[in-house]
Amino acid sequence: MKISPWILMAIGIVVIVGAIGSFIIWRVLQRAYWVPRPTDTFLVQTGAPLDTTSPTDLGDGEYTYTSANARPPDVYIIDGNNNSGDTVDALHARGAHVVCEVPFVQWTPSMFSASDPRWTPLEGAAAPGGGRWLDISPKDPNFHSLIELMSLQFENCAQAPVDGVVSDTVDVLGHGTGVGGRALTQTDFQTYMTALVSIAHSVGMGIGQGDGMSQAPTLASHFDFAVVHNCFSAGDCGLTAPYATAHKAIFEIETAAAPARFCPPAAAGGRSAGRYNAALNGRLRVPCA
Repeated sequence: MKISPWILMAIGIVVIVGAIGSFIIWRVLQRAYWVPRPTDTFLVQTGAPLDTTSPTDLGDGEYTYTSANARPPDVYIIDGNNNSGDTVDALHARGAHVVCEVPFVQWTPSMFSASDPRWTPLEGAAAPGGGRWLDISPKDPNFHSLIELMSLQFENCAQAPVDGVVSDTVDVLGHGTGVGGRALTQTDFQTYMTALVSIAHSVGMGIGQGDGMSQAPTLASHFDFAVVHNCFSAGDCGLTAPYATAHKAIFEIETAAAPARFCPPAAAGGRSAGRYNAALNGRLRVPCA
C-alpha cells in the first residue's frame, strides 16, 4: 500500500516535535537543582548548631564594614550533621537557601553513617580534627562502597531538604593513599569528584567546592559554586578565578583580616565575603554587603 506523502510529512513533524520536546524535558530535568547567584549574600555557621530563635545566628539587624545596614543572608551554610530538618524549614520560610557542609574526602566520627563498617577499608592516614583521609581511588575494590556511602550522606542532606552540599575540603591529594599503598592520582581525584557532582545533582542539590582552590581549573566546570576560607590572608584569592570567569558564586570566609581590607577586592573579584571568628560558631559576622 502506497502511503501518502502528506501522511509521511505529518509523521515526520510529529517525530521532530516529540524529539524537541523530549530534549527540552531532559534539559529541565538536568537542571532540576539549585545554583546560587554570584550576588547572593551568605552566612556560615558550621561550628555550632544554628539557633533559629537567635537574631545573631540568623544574621538579622547586622551592619556591613561600612556601617550600612547589611542585606539578609540569601544562603546559609550549616553543618549537615548537627542541624535538624526544622532548622532548614525555618530558613526556607525566610526565603533563604541552605547549604549542607559534609566531608567529601575524610571519614569523621560525626558524619552521617560514621559507624557503618564499610568505611573501615576506605580509611587511610589520620586527618586533622580526629578523622581519617579516604581512599578515593576508583581502582580500589571498595570504591563502589564509597559511592554508596557518599550517596547516603548526600541523600540525608537532601531529605532535610537542603538546596546544596559543599565539602569541608577537597584537598586529599598528597594525603590520601590509594589501592596497594600507591599515591592518589589527579585522574583518581577527577573521577571521584565528578561522581559526587552526579550524585548531588541526581538528588536535586547543587554542589560546591570547599577550599583546595588549586583544583578550581579542574572542578569549576563541574561544581556549581565555591566556598573558600582565608584566601585574602593567604594571598591566593586569584585561584578562585575559574569560578568568577564562569559567573559562579564564590563565598569567601575570612577569620583574620580586617573587612575594610578584603571586602573591596572581594567585590572586585566577584566574591561574596564576610568576617567570622575562627570557630564559625555564630559569635561574629561582619558581612561585606
